Amino acid sequence: MFKKRLPAYIIDILIVSIILYFISLLIPTSSNLNNLNNELLEINNNFIKGELGIRTYLNQYATIFYSMDKELFLTSLINVFICIIYFVVIPLYNNGQTIGKKKLGIKIVSKDDKDATANSLILRYLMIDGIGVSILSMCSLFIINGLNYLIITSILNFLQFLVVVISIFMVLYRHDFKSLPDLIAGTKVIEVKK
Repeated sequence: MFKKRLPAYIIDILIVSIILYFISLLIPTSSNLNNLNNELLEINNNFIKGELGIRTYLNQYATIFYSMDKELFLTSLINVFICIIYFVVIPLYNNGQTIGKKKLGIKIVSKDDKDATANSLILRYLMIDGIGVSILSMCSLFIINGLNYLIITSILNFLQFLVVVISIFMVLYRHDFKSLPDLIAGTKVIEVKK
């Protein structure tokens, strides 16, 4: 099953990435974002040259990182919206299949082989595709800032990475091929009978 799930996932990520790329072209880049990028390059160069200590570097980096994420809030919101449409709405109305899953002949169903519900698809994709991490990070923008924001988002991204790694091993070695999000959401991926 892994031999089908991985290519299907890669196809889906490529499709979503292309969609998000073209949408990002429609969103104007603020001059402030360009300034922040330049500041980031400058502090990175200063750190490499030894002109900044680690504490000063981290504080400056965290401040710029926080400001950049604030500037990119609208883009992040649109990204989450597109991912929810692609990974939740499309499978909900397309027999449990994204484009990648359809191409590889697999689909998402509930654990009792019925159609997956909207709630189970949302829960599944909040965990596996980083949608949950993106939402939590965007919410954190309004609660914390600076170094604390950098720490929280780094922890969230690390936890997301762990979920993906654990899920890969679960799909590879479990007899039922269920990933961690499948277990929590009460779903499974099955082959479509031709």
